[in-house]
Amino acid sequence: MSERAQNDASGNAFPLVILAGVVIAGLALMFLSSSSSRIERSAIGTDGLAIWLQDQGIAVEKTAPEEIVGQKTPILRILPLYDTDLTVGRRETEELEAGSPRATLRNLPLEAFRSKIDSADTLVILPKWRSDMITSATADPDVLIPPGQMTIFGLWRDPTVAAAGEGFVQAPVTKDLTNETFAGEAALYAPRVLSDIVDDACMPLLSIAGRGTLLARCDDLWGEGSSFYLLSDPDLVDNHGLANGDNAELAVAMIAPLAAGRPVYIDTTTYANITDTSGQDPRTRSLADLGRFFEYPFSLFWIGIVIASGFALWRGSRRFGAPAGDANGPDMASKARTIAASARLLRLAGSQSDLVSAYIRARMETLDGIVLGAPRRPMAADAIASEIIRRVSHRVPETGQRLAEAYGQLAGDGPEIHQRLAALIPFEEAFQETLDAFGYAARHTRPADR
Repeated sequence: MSERAQNDASGNAFPLVILAGVVIAGLALMFLSSSSSRIERSAIGTDGLAIWLQDQGIAVEKTAPEEIVGQKTPILRILPLYDTDLTVGRRETEELEAGSPRATLRNLPLEAFRSKIDSADTLVILPKWRSDMITSATADPDVLIPPGQMTIFGLWRDPTVAAAGEGFVQAPVTKDLTNETFAGEAALYAPRVLSDIVDDACMPLLSIAGRGTLLARCDDLWGEGSSFYLLSDPDLVDNHGLANGDNAELAVAMIAPLAAGRPVYIDTTTYANITDTSGQDPRTRSLADLGRFFEYPFSLFWIGIVIASGFALWRGSRRFGAPAGDANGPDMASKARTIAASARLLRLAGSQSDLVSAYIRARMETLDGIVLGAPRRPMAADAIASEIIRRVSHRVPETGQRLAEAYGQLAGDGPEIHQRLAALIPFEEAFQETLDAFGYAARHTRPADR
């Protein structure tokens, strides 16, 4: 491979590496910004539940409804939990889970949870799977959260749930209040039921036959009159579980009476979207409203803008070169003044031949840095000129030929002074064509005063 080909290959590879880095950074940002959506699309998420409920004629709100402090929002909030203890802070959780698969995926604060259940009737779905389930999508004992870690609300010292079997279990579901059994059977992997201590605080509504409570209504746990529905096993409604047995039909049979004709909103946020309108203008906006334009899916738009801008800047730098820095300004001005002063002295001394030689030498030094570029072993001026002409002839043969002819008439002491002066015009034209051929605009170099 020729030296030029090697230079071109290395020059082209570097921008591609930069562009790949920008793309990878954009994808990483997109991954981080849409981590919540990633959970909802996984096996333990609830995207499938929303689609299924709509197909069954139950209205589903896709955006958070407007909620006002002190008013019950006319919806059924479905709130899937992905944390084993809502009372543990974020830093404490990270320390507890360092070096092990995560059992806390959202970090929903207990204060936000209580605000949510106060503002609307809420079906709370307890967690069951660790972070491994998101990537593997395979039911396995190793990816289950141990019941002993499920303290959730911090109200009881014992776990909130208990194991009710191993492997896939199919069992009928009955209503505790009427002893009515639903058609079909629930198919759950290592089913979870509410522990006895929760049964003492909550009223059972649905049970897995012979195994324990599946759904209960919990009232006034914090002494403030708030209540919510508590589902012990998420596999009855998550993406993984809806495809098993009769879980899809049972999910609709359970949710439809709770919704009672109201729309359903599946809440995947970690904050309370509740507005206190007392004494406030409802049209008031805050920085939080602006922040919504940077959330998913708007984040994809901004990522595209960043990638496109990076690509445009890279292409511009390749086309026009690096901008001239302010630090080079004084040096270039000083060099121009030196050349002008030298030319004036030579003219005053009547040495036109020396003036032409100095001019040609300065021009060839300029081409040396542009055409040859890289440092090399010391070479004579004629050898450098020959190498420059060879490189130019290889890229643009016509320009190289004119440059060689003009340089031959100007170099050395052989030609008469009038011949050398006449050759300056074709040499300067060949010089400017060479600059253009090697990607340098003529304005970057200014000939010395003649």
